[in-house]
Amino acid sequence: MDGQIFISILIETFWRAKTKNMFFVLVILLFNVSTRDKPNKNVPKKASFLKRDLDARAQSESYRLLFRLPSSEKLDGSIECTLMTPYNKKHVHGRLFLSQNYICFESRVKSMVSLVIPLRDVKVAEKIDNNQTNHALNKAIIITTRNEINKTNFIFAQILDRDFLVEKISELLSKTSSKCQEPIGYRRENSVSSVSTSSVDHSWTCQPPLMKMFPLSSLAAVSEKQKEMEKKWEIHFNVYGRGVSMYRTHAVCQLVLEGIPDSLKMDIWMSFSGAANEKASYPGYYRSLVSKAIHETCTANDEIERDLHRSLPEHPAFQDKVGIDALRRVLCAYAYHNPSIGYCQAMNIVASVLLIYCSEEDAFWLLATLCENLLPDYYNTRVVGAVVDQGILDELTKEYLPELHDKLNELGMINMISLSWFLTIFLCVMPYESAVSIMDCFFYDGSKVIFQVALKLLELNQDQLFQCRDEGEAMQLLSEFLSGVYNDEGRGAIRNKSYEKQIKKISVQKLIYEAYSKYNNVTTGQIESLRLKHRVRVVQELEDTSERNVIRSVIVDGYFTKTELEELLGLVREEIISQKKTVPDKTDAFLQPYEAYKVDFEYFKILFETFSPWGKGECSDLAARIFILLDSDRDNYLDFRELVAAIGLTATADATQKLKLLYAIHLPPLLSMLDIQHPAPIKCGDKIVEEAGVVDEVAFEATNFFHSIEQSVAPDSLTLASDEEARCFNWQ
Repeated sequence: MDGQIFISILIETFWRAKTKNMFFVLVILLFNVSTRDKPNKNVPKKASFLKRDLDARAQSESYRLLFRLPSSEKLDGSIECTLMTPYNKKHVHGRLFLSQNYICFESRVKSMVSLVIPLRDVKVAEKIDNNQTNHALNKAIIITTRNEINKTNFIFAQILDRDFLVEKISELLSKTSSKCQEPIGYRRENSVSSVSTSSVDHSWTCQPPLMKMFPLSSLAAVSEKQKEMEKKWEIHFNVYGRGVSMYRTHAVCQLVLEGIPDSLKMDIWMSFSGAANEKASYPGYYRSLVSKAIHETCTANDEIERDLHRSLPEHPAFQDKVGIDALRRVLCAYAYHNPSIGYCQAMNIVASVLLIYCSEEDAFWLLATLCENLLPDYYNTRVVGAVVDQGILDELTKEYLPELHDKLNELGMINMISLSWFLTIFLCVMPYESAVSIMDCFFYDGSKVIFQVALKLLELNQDQLFQCRDEGEAMQLLSEFLSGVYNDEGRGAIRNKSYEKQIKKISVQKLIYEAYSKYNNVTTGQIESLRLKHRVRVVQELEDTSERNVIRSVIVDGYFTKTELEELLGLVREEIISQKKTVPDKTDAFLQPYEAYKVDFEYFKILFETFSPWGKGECSDLAARIFILLDSDRDNYLDFRELVAAIGLTATADATQKLKLLYAIHLPPLLSMLDIQHPAPIKCGDKIVEEAGVVDEVAFEATNFFHSIEQSVAPDSLTLASDEEARCFNWQ
């Protein structure tokens, strides 16, 4: 019995979970709870293979999150070691992590130094002979790279199992070399199948950053400031390296806070966000994707077309065909690449800003990284991620600003704040160049930045918010404050052309610095943990709401009670989970709620045999006829409402409806004309009756009954009513 309960909980957990990481963590928690109170004699001495596998998957997810690696990366192992840091000639203690495509390092002292080395850039890994005069280099290895941007070697020492590590790296390098010799298609859980690079359309040009093609005039002082920042970054690159394999220390964090010059935004955003790793893993994928996506006829592409001219319309790049076409390609490619997200409003704003500073292909990969890793589940019809982050902001406000939290709850503002601020990373509520500075930190430090900035904005307006009488007044207050967040370095931006008239509240540099200083305890790990916690609640609430809508839309047909429908829906849901079937988004505006739950014929037959009186004995042919009759869209599936009708018409409907159904499933095309004209011999007792005339008199009454309804009943009319209000079967 306990096993059945656990399996039931497990199935429910998988249904609630929307990401692999969440599922693995929840299952581990369930496993721990289920074994916690067992007597010692029943506890196995060794952990189960299942738990070890789930632990490994959870560790891989944490590893990918820590170093911003592709979702396909799996942690192979890790080992204690030291890293020689050439910028200060020291040996830093930490841990080396190895996976199929990356060597990574994280210092024991948090944020002291971290390192990501793609194996695609590694030429060789070799052992270094022990040095009698320098014991710090004992049991050391040297990683030699071929990277043209970052020509450097990396030395790791104090590795206890050095021989095995070198052998393992060499083995992975041989596999990496063979993989790099052929084009790679892109595969991920929610994407379409891999796209071949053989079907590339060369009729269009991948655009460079649009700021180079459509430069904006800026003040001399602003240009000088940009050059100063470029010099600082170049000095940093010379000392710490450049690109993905840069030594990441406190120094780079300080530079990001001071600002990233426009000319370097693309490279730095790509390196720190992890988008560069995704792009390098799948060369040629974007161009082949565009070739397919741009000619697709679908709802997403129609919505994109409507929003193209609303995307940063004041910027000259998007008043020109070049910019509009580039934006169209990026958005259509992403909608095709990840159909589970497709296209959502606000993506066009973010993508247009990315195109200004990044090449077209880089903008695509940054958008993919943002939608799938940094702000997961934000950009879909249910904006689950945004709702989850509403709960996180509410909890953080309660922790750091408890008095203001009570006031905001009274005004009901948290939901409005998080959606409008986070969905476009402040781009729609702040002056353009100010929000871009927040994006610099966002791509460097992840989603924790938007929470730190949000908390600081609320703190700065705390006294005025206490005086507000309703949410409208409070939102107006915050809106005016946000429009006054200025950036002296961005006075040349199109949105800041009225800079001199702008009411200045606080510089974005000061806002970010104070947000980092005051709310430094808000970490990426904490945000991910809170997302997991709140996601369970949010998804459960959304699923419960969805299921209530399904029951509400089906119960009006009158075949079953609410309890019976809930039990039947539960069976359908568990079947979808167990078979890992993909169902439409439950909140698709073009679908009815019940259309998200579908069964194929095999499972329909099982339910039909279980619940319908007509399902006893040899019923395969009968079940098939009913299935075909009620499959209104001919997709070889019955949605939940059609399923309820199929069982209800044969189980709880009155005799007249049953007879009409029986008659309808024996009309063409369900019954061929050959079967009608030459029926099979009728067996009456032990005697086979060959002549139809023998049974004419016996069937006279039934013939009269069906003749009276022949004109009103046909397979085409035995479908869902067109009346949207009734939403029930219409038997004429």
